[in-house]
Amino acid sequence: MKSLKRYLVAVFTMAAVLGAPAVVAEVTVRVGPTGIPGGTARGARDITLANSRLAVAFAVETAPPWGVARGGIVDVAEVRDGVVAHDHAALVDFMPDDWSGWPTTYQRVEILEQSPERAVLRVERDWESVQLETTWTLEAGADRLHVLSRMHNTGKKRYPALLSGYVIWPEGGHLFGVPGFSGGAEGALPPDASRWSAAYNRDWFMGLHAPFAEWVNDDARDMYRRHALAPGETREFEAWLQVGPRGDLAAIVEAETALRGLAAGEISGRVSGADGAPLRDAAVIVDKDTGARVFPYVWASAPDGQYRLRLPAGRYRLRATAEGRAETVPVGLAVVAGQSQQQDFSGLAPPGSVHVSVRATGSGAPLDARIAVESGASPLIGYFGKPTFFTELSPRGEARLRLPPGDYRLRVSAAEGFRARATFLNLRVQAGGEQSLVAEIDQIADPAAEGWWSGDMHHHSDVLDGFTPPAEVLRSELAAGLDIAFLSDHDATRNNREMQRLAALRGLPFIAGTELSPSWAHFNAYPLDANAEIGIDVGNSTVQAIFAEAKRMGAKLLQVNHPYINYGYFRSQREGAIPGGYSSDFDLVEVNGGEDNDETVRHAWRLWNAGQRAYLSAGSDAHDVLTEPSGTARMVVRLEGPLGVDAFVAALKRGASYATQGPLLFPQQRPGSEIRLAAGASLALGVEVQAVNGLASVQLVERGEIREHRKMDGSDQRSKVHFTVRPRADTWYAWVVEDRAGRRAWSNPVWVSVAKGG
Repeated sequence: MKSLKRYLVAVFTMAAVLGAPAVVAEVTVRVGPTGIPGGTARGARDITLANSRLAVAFAVETAPPWGVARGGIVDVAEVRDGVVAHDHAALVDFMPDDWSGWPTTYQRVEILEQSPERAVLRVERDWESVQLETTWTLEAGADRLHVLSRMHNTGKKRYPALLSGYVIWPEGGHLFGVPGFSGGAEGALPPDASRWSAAYNRDWFMGLHAPFAEWVNDDARDMYRRHALAPGETREFEAWLQVGPRGDLAAIVEAETALRGLAAGEISGRVSGADGAPLRDAAVIVDKDTGARVFPYVWASAPDGQYRLRLPAGRYRLRATAEGRAETVPVGLAVVAGQSQQQDFSGLAPPGSVHVSVRATGSGAPLDARIAVESGASPLIGYFGKPTFFTELSPRGEARLRLPPGDYRLRVSAAEGFRARATFLNLRVQAGGEQSLVAEIDQIADPAAEGWWSGDMHHHSDVLDGFTPPAEVLRSELAAGLDIAFLSDHDATRNNREMQRLAALRGLPFIAGTELSPSWAHFNAYPLDANAEIGIDVGNSTVQAIFAEAKRMGAKLLQVNHPYINYGYFRSQREGAIPGGYSSDFDLVEVNGGEDNDETVRHAWRLWNAGQRAYLSAGSDAHDVLTEPSGTARMVVRLEGPLGVDAFVAALKRGASYATQGPLLFPQQRPGSEIRLAAGASLALGVEVQAVNGLASVQLVERGEIREHRKMDGSDQRSKVHFTVRPRADTWYAWVVEDRAGRRAWSNPVWVSVAKGG
């Protein structure tokens, strides 16, 4: 290995030193810290491959994110005029079974071939009894990296249903899912869908070509085959990672056309504004017309008002657009193999300005708000505009929007679904025009006035798979009606200081956290010391070491996040996949905004039955507040004094709280409290409840069983509900409240101690 390393260093031709722009010639190989600016591959044994068009770095020594096995790509950049650009990737790798826990015993990385024309890298790992071999090939002048993975089952276990394939997770930018797939975040690919997906921004793209793919997850960042793997069986997965220097996906379609050997034709033309002049930084969007349906397929940029597209033969609809501008009327075209044709677009009108003031009905007090485009122009290309806006941090309640001309319906919300309903604004935006509107929102409840304060205890910014800068995180949390700011990025603390600074501008308490993320579980640790940094390799640590590290960083609370997803802690416990063995040294169990929480809540009830006071917490797990509102699940705590970080954390620790997706609770007996009672004595349990969406039911739970179920009348008014019980042994009680939209709230328990012999 030492001789190999000396050889590699000797022949390595990348001119940059660490941290400087790297100038590349043909195919080069570097062993050691990557020269990709902003790259995370910093280990002495990490490997960077580069040519005149792209550079990628493999985590051989560096720990990849989310605790996955070493050997995958953690840095990707385009090369412009011989200079390597900034890193855009968090992870590109092969996954043997979706994001399930990855117990691995070895990782071997070997350079099989190296010359100015070509480099080949082989990565060998294991997953349970399956041997994994992935070979990456980069050729001179190519804008894509070839990858071939093999799974070989060496054991006796048959795997009846695996999801295996490649994941491509950018760090920032935007996503464009598989063209023709309309199943939401995950699902089976229809036969007429493409087999590529992309991440992009204005000045780069990464595309993943996966011809084998049958299923996609995580907004098509994961492209899988659904398959079995019998003892002795081998499966192969071939794909290509393509990289380009601008957010123009036409090159991906050209590559797909070549890879599949499809007949193609060419379309080119001019894009101009309302004044007839060429429009800089425009784009032409192509919708594919299969006859049965029409769907967005690709776009080509027109940086100087000129565009060119090479498309497979077939029928399409084309429309031109630009930042802030309305789209042109779609034009139907038939692309004929071997033929070129011209299609010009003109008259793209400039945007108009809209000033929105958000006020509370009656008092006129300014409200922090979220403003979403319900209908009207919503740009397909992410860097041309966004579908959601927030009022400013200062002045409060004010938002200024620039929108393409057209008719709109805007949804304006402040603490929607918890303390208020949304209101709607209908407007027409004129090209170059200006208008001001006032949105009034009726706040039907004010829990903080009675000492009930809320926080979203699981939230991300723009680290790794997050897309939201800290300022937008805070504006989103304020618009959700949260009383305390919170942040918990994956294995990172670098945005906590900025969140602290921004929250202080509004006088808002801020809880600094992090999400410790091995492959077999995720845990939120908070509040952290101001300068806390993670000092262990989370992916290679036992659960005991991870819990100890959280405490070293100052955390007073350790929260088990989404416990029953593929890599959830309780699921890994059931499967025996926790390094070091299961530990109960945690404080909170999360109700997650994006998951079915029934199994999680029942597990918490079993813990309480066993005497473990691990209370419920709640968080949205929002990564992109433009599409995932903050606070969809939140924790509401009861404080006797003023709101502050220490008081909020202490209330969570002692269970003086409830988790909610909407309904509000005002219990007569504080959750987490203890009541002493004589055996058989009567105990009146009272709770006042309210739900913006209307109350559907209130349940009283005793030791995990529904003791009484009350149907409600659907009113949004505050209602009193009383239950009378006569316990004869130590027990606990909790409430579950549901509104007419199916959203629920779960209280932490009231503990009852029954005097013996009473």
